Amino acid sequence: MFSSQLGSIGDRLTWLLKDLGLTQGYLAGEIGSTQAAVSQWCTGKKIPSAENINAIVDCLGIRKEWLVDGSGPIRAVNPAAERRRYGAEAIWGFREAPADGGRDFGNANVWSFDPTIEAFIREVLQNALDAALPGGGPVTVRFRLVELSGQDLLDYQQALKWNDLRRHLEASTRNQQKLGALIRDGLDVLEETRKTVLLIIEDSGTTGLVGPETGEGKFAALCRNNLDSNKDDAPIKGGAFGLGKGVLWRASRFATVLFCSDLAHPDHQGNQTLRLMGRCDLPWHEVNSQPFAGPGWFGRSKAGNGPTVVSFWSNPTLASDLYLDRKDIGSGTSVCVVGFHDPSSDEPKSPRDLAAEIEKAAAAHFFPAMTSGALKVRVETYSGRVEYVSGNPCTSVEVSVQQHQPEFFQALQAFQEGVFADRLKTPGDVVCHRVTLRVPARKVPPKHDELEHDAILLVRYASEGEEGTRANRLAMFRGPGMVVMEQPLSGICLGCRPFHALLLCGLAVNSNPLPEDSAAEEFLRTAEPPSHNKWTATPDLKAKYQRGCVGALTSFLTSVKEMLREIVKPSSRDLGDGPNSLRELFRLGTEPIPVTRERPRVVDQSGAVIDGQWQVEAKVRLKPVDREILVSPAVLFVGETGGGLPVKWERLEGVANCTAEGFELRIPPRVREFTFRGATNPDSHPVPASQSSVVIDIRKVVKVAGGNA
Repeated sequence: MFSSQLGSIGDRLTWLLKDLGLTQGYLAGEIGSTQAAVSQWCTGKKIPSAENINAIVDCLGIRKEWLVDGSGPIRAVNPAAERRRYGAEAIWGFREAPADGGRDFGNANVWSFDPTIEAFIREVLQNALDAALPGGGPVTVRFRLVELSGQDLLDYQQALKWNDLRRHLEASTRNQQKLGALIRDGLDVLEETRKTVLLIIEDSGTTGLVGPETGEGKFAALCRNNLDSNKDDAPIKGGAFGLGKGVLWRASRFATVLFCSDLAHPDHQGNQTLRLMGRCDLPWHEVNSQPFAGPGWFGRSKAGNGPTVVSFWSNPTLASDLYLDRKDIGSGTSVCVVGFHDPSSDEPKSPRDLAAEIEKAAAAHFFPAMTSGALKVRVETYSGRVEYVSGNPCTSVEVSVQQHQPEFFQALQAFQEGVFADRLKTPGDVVCHRVTLRVPARKVPPKHDELEHDAILLVRYASEGEEGTRANRLAMFRGPGMVVMEQPLSGICLGCRPFHALLLCGLAVNSNPLPEDSAAEEFLRTAEPPSHNKWTATPDLKAKYQRGCVGALTSFLTSVKEMLREIVKPSSRDLGDGPNSLRELFRLGTEPIPVTRERPRVVDQSGAVIDGQWQVEAKVRLKPVDREILVSPAVLFVGETGGGLPVKWERLEGVANCTAEGFELRIPPRVREFTFRGATNPDSHPVPASQSSVVIDIRKVVKVAGGNA
């Protein structure tokens, strides 16, 4: 409560009576006064006497200092008294089934995403960034995994009114539906282990859950409505569909999620701190023969019209008992996933294992936002309430991009500092090129004509020791700093330099964006499906942009790959048919074939360096003959001067229309095309494979007359 918004005793008394749902007549009767006198106090026409002030304080359980001058909290915190109060007010209220008898067996939003830790982290952190305070500092997100057992678990269940909730959970398992089976499994695990894990996601530097209990606003969009993203029109927002929040309930063994929020600004009633509510997303079910539509809410009971359950406000004891207290961290929201687990795994995972996956996923998908300073993430684990209350976690790690994504971090640092190489010469070099995106004219507000946006392609030369899972990949992102898609491109060209590539688009390009940057941001956001993991021809894209928008997007992505291919291709002259030493022509029978006769040609080839060796595949075209032939493929390491040094094969195998015999290939009669693959022998390499480029050549072999080898 911010008393600066309530300037007088009358203002504070009026607000308090409304917040508690009490009438002036009720208060008058309790303190031995009249309704007329209370009305005069509320309107400021009179000030209550000292005796009446003491009576009001005792009746309403508030601090005298707050009523008189607005200082300090409304109530002196008495945990035992607070527990009695919220215990009497808190309920689980489930929506009654519709009168027409219709049944809804679950929220489809919950099944819209792959149930992985990575998908969970993408949605959670994207939503936190979307709620950032305008012009504020970084968004800070802390993941706290708390394992509860014994008395800690019992105390938590009492605060959550678990017995009331469990009746509905049990009832939902009788439907023989998908969600019911998952909840049944969660209840069985709880019964067997007598343990559960809470995941508290605590963000700060954000707006908090503002808005009324129902209708429009961030609070209703998250806690009450479906398919409501409540994202403003600013294109830097990551989400657009309102589906992502479903990952929260999917990650709960009990389909139950709690929220507690401190608002950036008081609402119209002066409320600002510890707005607390929970939601359980169940299918249609019956309890004691009474049908319920499905979802239920945990909060303060409310009589009269409108919802029967509304938010608690400013109850630090309830927030603490539910592990949702927010101490001196500013505005933002804490989310508690009750019974957190990895729904994609059939094996139980410890809090430490889950924490490690969260840390890795955050770095993998949000390294642009972290590198720019827009996002900070910490992951902690706790064993029980004592560690949690004392702030002494078992483990605590601040997610480090330098540790998890050092190559991409270096490329982004080069971009921030404006330090680039003119071309890739040595490992660690970073080059910068612009790729034009033609943004078509937009048909709906904000309308604009066709514009051209210069996206930025950063390419870093990888060293041999960096040939891990992230090498030879292209990561693409826009303003929010979440990687939209990451493509493996090891086969972009044969003999390419190993690389790490980043494509910066939209508002990620300029700190002072131009109109075309904003237009590109909105265009690409519209091209994202609900999972925000690619740029494609969505229905929205075709509805909002002029004809040709799909072609513009496709052309842009093609241009990016073409530019990348030019940057990383080997800097050597075309070797043509290979060196003369490899141009040995075979003989059919004993008749020599002139050198000018058509010889086998490599028409398609691809390869990559894996475990220190080149692994290649080639398609070869030849003029068909009526006899079997043996062909000797050769692989050459290409130097900067254009020369080639042959190296040895470690293995060779036929893929199509050929069989391997040692390091030769037997080709049947009348074959026009064959395909093979092979791997080089690292012991024969003149330089490390990662520092080389290769070409494939064909050596023809003489055959014995009569068709026998």
